Amino acid sequence: MNFTNTKRLLLLLIVLMSFNSNGQLTVTNNQTALQLVQRLVGSNVTVLNPVLNCPGAHNANFTSSPSNLGLTGGIILATGTATDLNNDVNFFVGQTTSSPGDAQLDSIAAPNNTNDACVLEFDFVPDVDSAALLSFEYVFGSEEYPEFACSPYNDVFAFFLSGPGYNPPVNIALVPGTNIPVAINSINMAPTGTGYSLGTCQGMGAGSPFTGYYVDNLNQPGSIIALDGFTTVLQASAIIQPCDTYHMKLAIANVSDHAYQSAVFLRENSFTVDTVTLDLSGVLATDNGYLIEGCTPATITASRTMATPRKKKICLDFSGTAVNGVDYPFLADSIIIQPNTTSTSVVLNPFQDNFDEPGFETIKIRRLNCCSLEPIDSVVIQVRDSLKMSLLSKDTTICGGSGLVTLHASGDPLYDFSWTPPAGIANPNDTLTTVSPTTTTTYTVTASYGGCPTLSRSFTAFVEPIPIVSIAPTDTNFCIRDPYLLNAQVEPSWFQNYTYTWTPTTHLDDPTVMQPYFYTKEAGTTTYVLTVNTPIGCIGSDSITITARPLPVLVDVTPDFTAKYGDIAQLNAGGATFYTWTPTRLLDYPNEKDPKATATDTATFQVIGTDKYGCRDTAYVKMDIDYTMFEMIPNAFSPNGDGRNDVFSVKNMKFQRLIEFRVFNRWGQEIFSTTDANRGWDGTHKGIPQEIGVYHYLIRITTPNGLQRTYKGDVSLLR
Repeated sequence: MNFTNTKRLLLLLIVLMSFNSNGQLTVTNNQTALQLVQRLVGSNVTVLNPVLNCPGAHNANFTSSPSNLGLTGGIILATGTATDLNNDVNFFVGQTTSSPGDAQLDSIAAPNNTNDACVLEFDFVPDVDSAALLSFEYVFGSEEYPEFACSPYNDVFAFFLSGPGYNPPVNIALVPGTNIPVAINSINMAPTGTGYSLGTCQGMGAGSPFTGYYVDNLNQPGSIIALDGFTTVLQASAIIQPCDTYHMKLAIANVSDHAYQSAVFLRENSFTVDTVTLDLSGVLATDNGYLIEGCTPATITASRTMATPRKKKICLDFSGTAVNGVDYPFLADSIIIQPNTTSTSVVLNPFQDNFDEPGFETIKIRRLNCCSLEPIDSVVIQVRDSLKMSLLSKDTTICGGSGLVTLHASGDPLYDFSWTPPAGIANPNDTLTTVSPTTTTTYTVTASYGGCPTLSRSFTAFVEPIPIVSIAPTDTNFCIRDPYLLNAQVEPSWFQNYTYTWTPTTHLDDPTVMQPYFYTKEAGTTTYVLTVNTPIGCIGSDSITITARPLPVLVDVTPDFTAKYGDIAQLNAGGATFYTWTPTRLLDYPNEKDPKATATDTATFQVIGTDKYGCRDTAYVKMDIDYTMFEMIPNAFSPNGDGRNDVFSVKNMKFQRLIEFRVFNRWGQEIFSTTDANRGWDGTHKGIPQEIGVYHYLIRITTPNGLQRTYKGDVSLLR
């Protein structure tokens, strides 16, 4: 190991002063690659081929109580023994073993080399229908802090993402808002008196070091780990495409030496994309949850966190002793959350088969990754034959329209209760719930079980309409090129005498309608408030914040050009984040900035450049085709077997097509013919060598643009 004299002395002093303590961090090392990945990965991601290249003592699962670490649990990848992190901050976390570094991390640490690498790699398939954001959270810490900041001991780590759009691999463990890797020297500056230059840290990139992301663990209450310093909780993120397989490499290593330990903590279940939850309602809660044949349907609801303009497919698998389509109505293997909605549902209603069966049947529902068909989660439901129930209901009345109406029924908790109409009711299937009606409404509660008659009670609530105003979304990014409809809704919709007032009125086509259009050519952010009044003074309001973003401008676009037929032409564009070239039939990679085109047909290519907000610019490139090509016909050949000019054939045939090739002797007799451009006349007829002399030929050739050429002439056969 290579140490400076200063570092040798400091290492010795710290080791002599170190002691063990019981912290609030629980660390379990020697995990397998699968155990680490299962702890890290959350929603909508299927993991394949996990591989761990790391000493067993250097990786771990952990849990922690609330502390300055900012994470309550997850996994650890360290350059030393992970269990040593569970000590008082005065405990020196050094190295007990030495191991190799990592070549990819060497590229970040250059010109220094890495040692003691701990690497976790895996493939993953996102369960998404369109481009989505992958993200996860982490904390990077080191014993190098603070005294070896801005030194050659710039311990590093990286999260290398590879796959579509990330070739070569891209490190997404970056200082927020920059392309600078998170490392010792990019987060904290050298303390006074260490002898290390601040310029070393500043050399990491503009703005470095970013001390706002640094936690001084030596001077923090509630410290639970031995490392002297670490980052705040940071997030790694990247845009990924649907049903493509990506590769993630999580790696950390010492730089220049093997002395001081560094570690990265990754939050449990934070490796997620396009979060979707699957909920089951309507199952009777007693006896671990069950359904009754013919009388207690359940609802399977798939929900996402926010509505998007794209649909979302949820793939399901049904198994168990109850048979899909036999013991309950057939349920398809997928359901769709429609565009601009957050959820969808299907009903599971077992048939009443009138057989007295002991025990229960089971229905196992699994949610699958629609790309890999691997299971994401599952639930098992019991199905029984019958249930004994009773019913009680109660009426109530409300006037006004500004308060809650209590809907109250009582009875056996295994009843199915249903309040109608269900609109606006907090829980239409609860025995005690509330509603805020906006119109005069008669509410009916119905209790049922099996095939027995239902019991119903009703009451009427008289209310005046109070405007309920909602604008979705409440804030949006807007490209200045297109008008944007302010999607306001007012309930109850049956009331027609509302007055609408938008403030401010700038950039709106009509500030007195419910849904005006916003349009501007100026970038900026504006908050609009919609106030809705009724003639009697009922009032409601909501607001929306709009950010108008400038359009990208495509630059360096390939000018119109002419290419030789069959050539490969390089196209190019710049100035945007994402690119789409059309038509695609002549292109190799139409979603890259610089695809190649095969010059077999005249085409005008359109390139649409889009930034990360969806704003776009368009350009066009015209490709003409030069069909010029020449073939050569020899005037003599010598089929003597010497390997030179033994065959009479058409030369320089590349993209042309031979449609006729005929040879005649001096009496006009055809002695050879072919349409194969790779063949020629070898000077024989029916296997018999022909005499030396002059022969006549007729050759017709067509080029890719349909032009035909005819050649007539003489060729001399020499021996």
